[in-house]
Amino acid sequence: MVTLSEIAAATGFSIPVVSRVLNPPSGSYPKVAASTRALILSTARKMNYRPNRQAEFLKRGRSPVIGVFLPDYRNSLITDIVMGLSEAAQSLGFPLSFFFKTSFESYRKFIDETRGRRNCGVITYPHFQVDKDAVELIAHYCKHGGKMVLLNSHVSVCGVPYVGIDDEHGGRLAAKHLLERGCEEFFIFSQLPQRLDGFRQELPSECIPCQEFEENDEDFQQVVQYCLQSDKCIGIFAGAGRVAARLHSMLLLAGLVPGKRIKLLGYDDLYLSSHLSPAICNVSQPFQQAAALAVEKLVDCIYDRPVKSEMLKPSLVFRETT
Repeated sequence: MVTLSEIAAATGFSIPVVSRVLNPPSGSYPKVAASTRALILSTARKMNYRPNRQAEFLKRGRSPVIGVFLPDYRNSLITDIVMGLSEAAQSLGFPLSFFFKTSFESYRKFIDETRGRRNCGVITYPHFQVDKDAVELIAHYCKHGGKMVLLNSHVSVCGVPYVGIDDEHGGRLAAKHLLERGCEEFFIFSQLPQRLDGFRQELPSECIPCQEFEENDEDFQQVVQYCLQSDKCIGIFAGAGRVAARLHSMLLLAGLVPGKRIKLLGYDDLYLSSHLSPAICNVSQPFQQAAALAVEKLVDCIYDRPVKSEMLKPSLVFRETT
């Protein structure tokens, strides 16, 4: 493990100066020249320095931990989130405690175990908003100094910062790409209004047929039947990976190959998307980056540094179905 004395020797600065840069006092940035700080931080990264948060806080009689609350989804998106959280937390020297449930009891357990410890905090999906007791518990936690960052949220809850992904931008990306592929009318499947709004905003002002459908087999079959009877180039925007996979199989069974006259574009870019034939074009969400950013922001909160909410942009993964 790289020590402060080794970094001091490599940069030519004293150990106290190096310590002020790499372990800044709570609530402030180190009072050293910007050029000095940049050199020390750059050298620490090159030497793969990792702060020993356990030792730092144990000196004060406290042990740090970040509680992570995620929904019980079993897909590649959660894997990306866990990887981003883990890599960032390891880099910053904070251990993680995972809860795959956003319920009153899971929050209560973590809050009770860390009560009075200022070096702990919470990163959570906003799903607790459906539970009135959980909302009240979290509001009380934040009001009394608890540190929290929301992940995959578009709005602040209880005044805490959030890291979200711009679904409206994702919808616009999808519509623009399908328009470029020559689609003359559109079918949309999405339960998220931001994705629908973004898609519709990108369509030109002239009247282009565009219909919204529910995520069920009856509506899927209705769209497939229409595609069989029509001779137009049709764009289908499936606002969730599971919907894109279901439509993909139903179109193939009907003798319609996605990517020819029927263009199919999904969302989430789940693992299966690239392995189907033809592979599904997708809007991809940067969940690994978002998760890492959430850890950085929570650590800033713990040290009482200023933190702002942030929205990341999704991107398009080009594949055969469009």
